[in-house]
This record gives sequence, structure tokens and C-alpha cells, in this order.
Amino acid sequence: MTDSTRTALTIRRAVAEDAAAVRDVGVSAWRATYADLVGAETVERFIGQAYTLERIASRIERDVTFVAGYPGGDPSGVDAFIEAIAEGDHAHIVAFYARPGSRGLGLGTVLLAAIVEAFPGRDISADVLEGNGLGEPFYVARGFEPGELIIEDLAGEPVRERRWWLRAKRG
Repeated sequence: MTDSTRTALTIRRAVAEDAAAVRDVGVSAWRATYADLVGAETVERFIGQAYTLERIASRIERDVTFVAGYPGGDPSGVDAFIEAIAEGDHAHIVAFYARPGSRGLGLGTVLLAAIVEAFPGRDISADVLEGNGLGEPFYVARGFEPGELIIEDLAGEPVRERRWWLRAKRG
């Protein structure tokens, strides 16, 4: 990525009108990332449950969601998104995806920085499916530490996830 592309990245708080673009990002990322890990049928069941336009619009209204894009990216202006919630004394990343063709352009880094800024002084957690060869290295490179193993239900299938932790900088 060139310096001009990096500085031209746009990031903003998502609005309900972004629901279709967020859905497109999520669907394409899920299909590209998880089909080999959990099977295409499970991926499609999950998409059908979690990525309806109504559900996404509701999550955008309720949760802290940012979208990012770059010049020459998707016409919607949304090439990646991150969604987080306050969970007790920390923030938890609920969803964090980029279009497969937009990975490696710095979108994830700027989105993560926006969440850190939105939850000042709080630890941040993210659950990553074991074997996710994209998610695990991303979090390690940004200072997250591996935490507990969690068994989750993913559209009727039990899966193993690792909770990753970014500890807040304490003054």
C-alpha cells in the first residue's frame, strides 16, 4: 500500500443506511474465511441468522460500529467494519471483517484503533475461531494475548474459539 492510499482511508461511525454494505462485507468475509473451517452449510446457516438487513441495522443502532473504505474500493464506501459492545469492565469485539479483496490495506488497523479510542482505559477482547489463519496473526501483531478457550454454538454446530485480550494501557 502506498502512503497516499493509507492517508486516503476513510473511517466513520456506521449508520443504519450502511446495513446493506455491512451485510455484503460480512457475507463475503464469512464465505471466504470460514467455509474450510466449519463447512459451507454452517456458514450459510450463520449468515442467514446473523446477517439479515434488519438485524444488522439494529446492531448498528445499538452497538459501537465503525466502517472503513479506501479510494477505488467498493462503491458503497464500506470495505471493512468492526462492531463492539461494552461487556462488564471491558469491550468485546463482536464482529470484525473486511472484503477479501480489501485485506492487507490497513483497514483493520484503523478500525481497531477506533474501537480502542471509543472504549478508553478498557481491556478489549475478541473471540477467534481456532485455526483462523487470518484473525489469529492479526491480533498477535497488534499486541493481543491469547486467553481462555470457549466452546460456542455456531448455527447449531459447536466450535472452539480462543478469546484474545488487548490490555488497556494504564496511566
